[in-house]
Amino acid sequence: MKKNIGSVLALYPTPVVVAGTMTNQKPNWLLVAHVGIIGHDRIMISCAKQHYTNQGIKENGAVSLALVNEAMLPNADFVGSVSGSKTDK
Repeated sequence: MKKNIGSVLALYPTPVVVAGTMTNQKPNWLLVAHVGIIGHDRIMISCAKQHYTNQGIKENGAVSLALVNEAMLPNADFVGSVSGSKTDK
């Protein structure tokens, strides 16, 4: 379905992204389904408080995002299925 939403600063439809950060000196990723653009220099991701990746974001003050494409789906599914506190990912 194609929908014209006009000239807005938005992601539509909302993509699934992989958020990455260093947590306890190890790379770690989290599958995030809630992402928004706040401005030309700001984004917002929404993830539950208990996620292990949040610790790394707070420690480093940095996060990287990758939009998930079809080729990435198996790896994105893995990232979203296991916790970085129990498994290196």
